[in-house]
Amino acid sequence: MIEIAFLADHLEAIPLLTRWFRAQWPDYYAERTAADIAQDFYAEAQREGLPVRLVALRDGQLAGTITLREEATWTLPEYRPGLGGLLVTEQQRGQGVGTKLVRAGMKLALAQGYATVYATTVNARGILERLGWKLVKEVSHGDERLLLYGCDLKD
Repeated sequence: MIEIAFLADHLEAIPLLTRWFRAQWPDYYAERTAADIAQDFYAEAQREGLPVRLVALRDGQLAGTITLREEATWTLPEYRPGLGGLLVTEQQRGQGVGTKLVRAGMKLALAQGYATVYATTVNARGILERLGWKLVKEVSHGDERLLLYGCDLKD
């Protein structure tokens, strides 16, 4: 069974999240210390406002995470709020964890009063499209080409 919870209720997960993010995005985190990365997670460990990080637990074990943040990407601050930082462990991929995290992020955005939420992605396109998200445009993010999606939460 997959449980979605606030990171605020599972602070013990922060060291593992720190290792996962450094391993998943080594170039992005290359210049940052583990303590610095962990501080980002502590800043997201809240239940209201932005940013708020959610975690997925399968049988009590950390399986993935997502955050609801100010914007979809810092290069496009007008697309707000944004879901991002989606990461599912390799052994849990393809088992619905990512979909449950995105749905929970959408529900959280709606509960905070947002009518629309955005996300940029390279890899989660299938999840977003299955959940009814619409492609807004392709964007540059540093050296990467990302797809910007939007979802009307009131539909």
